[in-house]
Amino acid sequence: MKDSEYANIGKIFRLLKGVNIHPAYLLVPISLSILAAAFEGASLGLLVPMLTGFIEKSYAFIFEVPVLGDIVRWLPLEVQQNDRLLFLTVVSCFIAAVLLKNVLRYFANISIGFVAERALHHLRKVLFGRYLSFGKQYFDTSNIGHHSTVLIEFTRAAFRPLIHVNKFMNALFSLMVYAVVMLIISWQLTLVALPLFVLLHFAVRTMISRIRMYSRKIAEKGSELGKQSIAILSTVALVKAYSAEEEEKQAYSTISDEKGHLDFTVRALQELILPLQEIITMVTAVILFLTVLYFIGRDTIGGASSFIVYFYVVLNASNKFGTLTSFRGTLAGASGSIDEVLVVMSDDDKYFVKSGKDQFTGLQKAIDFSGLNFTYDDERQVLRDVSFSVKKGSMTAIVGPTGSGKSTLIHLLMRFYDCDPDAILLDGTDIRNFSTDSLMNHIALVSQDTLLLNASLRDNIAYGLENVPDEKVQAALERARLSTFVSALPNGLDTLIGDRGVQLSGGEKQRVSIARALLKEAEILILDEATSALDSATEVLIQEAIDEAVKDCTSIVIAHRLSTIRHADHIVAMKDGECVEQGAYDELSSKKGVFAELLAHQNF
Repeated sequence: MKDSEYANIGKIFRLLKGVNIHPAYLLVPISLSILAAAFEGASLGLLVPMLTGFIEKSYAFIFEVPVLGDIVRWLPLEVQQNDRLLFLTVVSCFIAAVLLKNVLRYFANISIGFVAERALHHLRKVLFGRYLSFGKQYFDTSNIGHHSTVLIEFTRAAFRPLIHVNKFMNALFSLMVYAVVMLIISWQLTLVALPLFVLLHFAVRTMISRIRMYSRKIAEKGSELGKQSIAILSTVALVKAYSAEEEEKQAYSTISDEKGHLDFTVRALQELILPLQEIITMVTAVILFLTVLYFIGRDTIGGASSFIVYFYVVLNASNKFGTLTSFRGTLAGASGSIDEVLVVMSDDDKYFVKSGKDQFTGLQKAIDFSGLNFTYDDERQVLRDVSFSVKKGSMTAIVGPTGSGKSTLIHLLMRFYDCDPDAILLDGTDIRNFSTDSLMNHIALVSQDTLLLNASLRDNIAYGLENVPDEKVQAALERARLSTFVSALPNGLDTLIGDRGVQLSGGEKQRVSIARALLKEAEILILDEATSALDSATEVLIQEAIDEAVKDCTSIVIAHRLSTIRHADHIVAMKDGECVEQGAYDELSSKKGVFAELLAHQNF
């Protein structure tokens, strides 16, 4: 094996360690494979005396055969003196050896299959868990289609060598046994046969290198294909609106064709290994046969039975060597997928948001933003020295033009991104000190982009909550102005709403999101432009629900329509990532500032 192949094996062991599958689990199948190879050697060793006695019609020589002769001497005299019984004894030993070899090999295959499938199962779970642990900024800078490909396709491809390692072990240990048998039968013929395996090694090595190169390209194309499919299927309305079906079909077909060509090339190279191996074996067999003819009559090698067994061993050894080389091809083919999986397992550029140790038990005084700064990728600064306070029980509105940093501010409070020390304080304590779970238990979010699952209305409204009574669900529906709509549905709360809530209108989606926030009964309510995409009639319904929800909450509202925040206790106006104005509605509207400018545009 080349260094790159050893490196791939090392990477697989790293993956096993990462999913808590200790390499010691491989000792059982390895031990069983060694025992199976030993019994295979025993069966081959029995072939020579069995054939010799059959040809010579006498088994008297059997007492001179090492090991076998000692075993026969333990048998009763009537067996030792009877050729037929000796023949049956040898045949019985041969059958027993073959049976044991196959039973042991079967259990070796089963055990390695169990380890491989368990490792694959754990790898998927670990990768999915790691994805959920990454910061939101990681997903802002990556592609969901690629992550889907990693989870579904690359995980199995990465552990494909492990799934086939039993064949490799069987072939390796069998080759060791074959080498011993071949040397015992004739070391001269073995010297002639050795070039066969050297030639096979060099013939395959070039193909292995090319397979490894194509593997990385296949991984890239597979990821690109996943990205394209997710991107187009998630925006199918846009495709249809611009009649771009044919264009997108062509783009998808181009990528798929390129991947298909690479897949076929790798398959062709892998399939070439076996016929190449058989051709080289045939040439070597002819050379061996000519060598046997040369040595016949010189008493330097055994008789006809030895030749038969020797040729049988050579053919088997060639097949086993082919298995070894095909495993090298499997290793090379998995290299691209292994690298992609290891990228996910690495902690680099994952933007982790570390959870604190303190438990947040509820807001007592205020949420303080103190000199808050935030930069994406150390390049684009989004927030600059933002400072203001949100008092408990108050309604604070955040306004500003698009791109002023309003949503980023909320995402930092929600711990989607990490912030600087002491930049956000809850009752004077750094938000980074609190555990994320305890913090989220006290915060509910209604976002501009309604986040809905392809599940029932009930599952969407009660998401993240356990054993919610129907009475509470119905109360949340009433407060969100959804009860009339739900009662009119054939299946009520059990109605499936489709992918991203496609079965619902914009206003219905938003009310489901509000009902979910109300059901959580969190004391801090965040409304991220919750009425921005609604018609006037629906806005009135939702505004009524919002007015009721914020009565007993500390609320932070990102407002697009400024008329909805007339009763806010405090308004923060932002521009270019800075807090440029603060005050009450009437106070800010009378100034010639950012808020007054926004208000004038809306009135116009």
